[in-house]
Amino acid sequence: MNSIRTMVVSLAIAIALSTSVNVQAQSAPTPYTPPADPGTSSIATQQQQDEVKTLMAAYLGLWLAEDPSRYAFEFVTEDAVFEYPYADADRRIEGRGAIGQALRTFPVTATNWTFSDLRLFQTLYPGIFFVEYRAKAYVPTTQHTYESRYLARITVRDGKIANYAELWERDTQAAAFGTTGKSDRVSSATAAQSIR
Repeated sequence: MNSIRTMVVSLAIAIALSTSVNVQAQSAPTPYTPPADPGTSSIATQQQQDEVKTLMAAYLGLWLAEDPSRYAFEFVTEDAVFEYPYADADRRIEGRGAIGQALRTFPVTATNWTFSDLRLFQTLYPGIFFVEYRAKAYVPTTQHTYESRYLARITVRDGKIANYAELWERDTQAAAFGTTGKSDRVSSATAAQSIR
């Protein structure tokens, strides 16, 4: 008798929980999705997609330069903003000059950088794209190989990067570079293969 009572109570609780979840799911507010501008297409042209890939190649190509201090930043607008939310220093860098200075003097903490699996994602907003890619490098100080996936949001204006925000896998970085994952910023490279 006791086991039947336990089974009936368990069944009643399961039904109540599933009904509660269904009611909550039905009554949850729909997330806001901004409407697309009716005057623009939600799909970027092949030329726009190629432009973003070229800009990413220029950004990653910075790390191919034997002397980054001589690298030109003509692919960045004068008022560009680069953001690295996981970094402790230089989380937000404003203006072409400041971006160039910060990236030119960035210490080389890894070598033999390669980039692969570049994927471009469109948004409903003209000129705003997401790019996902993989980075791999050798870290001499720890003798580890660093491999991480990166995600960048790029806003393009007049054929140049106007805003760039980059995220990476912090735990992977910490393991490879021997850090806590909170203080050292590893940008997307010190050497790169060209993006095709």
